[in-house]
Amino acid sequence: MLKRVVILVVLSSILCTLLIIRTHTTAPVHTSSTQSSDSIKYTTIEYKISEIKGNQYYGKSDDGTGIQFSANKIVSGDRIEVHDEIICYFEKDNLGKGLVKVEKK
Repeated sequence: MLKRVVILVVLSSILCTLLIIRTHTTAPVHTSSTQSSDSIKYTTIEYKISEIKGNQYYGKSDDGTGIQFSANKIVSGDRIEVHDEIICYFEKDNLGKGLVKVEKK
């Protein structure tokens, strides 16, 4: 009986420790450090344009993830060229819905 109590106490303390660690850490999200009204509504990820084919733009982020979008997602009047850095805006609560808009950095 004593062994069961000791095992229960040890496992309970491990569970409590893991719960405390989880509540004090957050999952990393690729957001930029800009503090605009858009950053409150959207999750932003920065990419570097690697290729342009007609109306389609291709980019890569620092962590190696890629993106493809069409020119109609670009909201700024700036001309985006290869090697330009851009900021892509996604809905904060629904990244899977797709790209909302693109701005040149």
